[in-house]
Amino acid sequence: MAGIAGIQGVDDGELARMLERIKHRGPHETWINQEQGVNLGCCELNMGGDSKPGSHYTAEGDRAVVLDGRVYNNEKGGKTDAEAVLALYNKFGARFAERIDGDFACAISDGGQMILARDWAGIKPLYYGHSEGKLCFASEAKSLVGIADDVKEFPPGYVYSQELGFLGYLRQKVETPDFEDYKQAKKVLRQLLVEATEKRMKDGAVGGVLLSGGLDSSLIIYMAHEINPDIEAFTVSMKEGEDLPLAKDVTKYLGVKHHVLVFGEKEINEILTQAISHQEMYEESCVHGAIANFLAVRFVKPHTSCVFTGEGADEFLAGYDGQFKQGKNPEEVASIVDKLVHVAGNTALQRLDRLAAANSIETRTPFLDTRVMDFCLKIPLEHKIHGQEQTGKWVLRQAFEGTLPEHIIYQTKRFFAQGSGVAYIMRQMAEKHITEKELAEHNRIEGNPWLSSVEELYYYRIFKESFPAPAFDRLVGRWDPFRPDFFRYIEKEIS
Repeated sequence: MAGIAGIQGVDDGELARMLERIKHRGPHETWINQEQGVNLGCCELNMGGDSKPGSHYTAEGDRAVVLDGRVYNNEKGGKTDAEAVLALYNKFGARFAERIDGDFACAISDGGQMILARDWAGIKPLYYGHSEGKLCFASEAKSLVGIADDVKEFPPGYVYSQELGFLGYLRQKVETPDFEDYKQAKKVLRQLLVEATEKRMKDGAVGGVLLSGGLDSSLIIYMAHEINPDIEAFTVSMKEGEDLPLAKDVTKYLGVKHHVLVFGEKEINEILTQAISHQEMYEESCVHGAIANFLAVRFVKPHTSCVFTGEGADEFLAGYDGQFKQGKNPEEVASIVDKLVHVAGNTALQRLDRLAAANSIETRTPFLDTRVMDFCLKIPLEHKIHGQEQTGKWVLRQAFEGTLPEHIIYQTKRFFAQGSGVAYIMRQMAEKHITEKELAEHNRIEGNPWLSSVEELYYYRIFKESFPAPAFDRLVGRWDPFRPDFFRYIEKEIS
């Protein structure tokens, strides 16, 4: 993991300020390259294991790269991740990004030209804006506070330069097997997930798994344990959390060392402001998840700098049954599932990235492997959603049937915040500070984001303490497709 930032134009000290604000992403080394009006910077996290220092930056002649992410291309050889990106750029030019097997946000300096790129799924973050006509970018929006007012999220699946404009690509170019029937689809999915887990463990940096007790993280620790029997599990939960007994069942079954942190309202109050500022969001469900995520990654910090998570399975294998079950016909169900894939970059994946980065922890996500995502998009929806009860992630459950106890494989979906117990007390906390009348008054003011609950107004006010400019409001994504977009109704009224 790394924090990256840059400026195309004269650097009057802004780059150092931008990097300092995201130093948590890479506290061990800072690197700057300035050439022909392009200023690139990187702050890097030393992962341990066999990972090489300096993996996220490189320079060769009049070309340089800064990178946040990991590259897994077979032809990478002995190159570092940044060197592999530069080699692909040298070979394919502006089409280099679609050739990367991995998760990434990066910038390239090429003879006075600055090229930006981001992975298709939006796993790694990137923001941009302008300061006195100069183009600026950074890994996190907070880097640009007070420097650029027109801050925007760099769209996933695009390459940009001033010469090219925005050049999109559908997905990274990888080859995945085709399949003839459901039985073969199960076999291939399992094989690809095992391979994705293996290649993320090759450098020896992964020291544990964030185990909620849900299906996805339970499968991750099963696969990781098959590769390294010494892998450890980390679970955070409130005392009443529904997932904690399941997490204990998984670790007992596998014989895995299990670290458990039980927290309460006191800990939530202590970290709420910090968590909202770090994750750069005020959307209700994402703030719920932020509490458990923040405490979980902080909990692992004394043990390791790199952990696995189960993020991505719900998006690509139809796990959000509370949402897709609201579809009135197969077309609506498919549309909901598709939307949840495309909003992940600035909702669930943003939360995961920011809260881990805030604690200088790298998270790796086998379900978001380039080949796994590509194959999942080939699987028809009827293989993912099964039966009268519309059970989601069906092909995944059956692919791993028999590897873990049946009640783990066939458990119902619970959000991390619900399973840990966080969501049940957050509304009560918010209602101590905000009334329904205040919410109604906020939503009547032209230009304000449309907030759905007293909780969101509570979180929004905390958010504004760190991000006062209106541009930052619009960076926040709405996760649930059945809740109104933040600016939908206000924009209709204005138009």
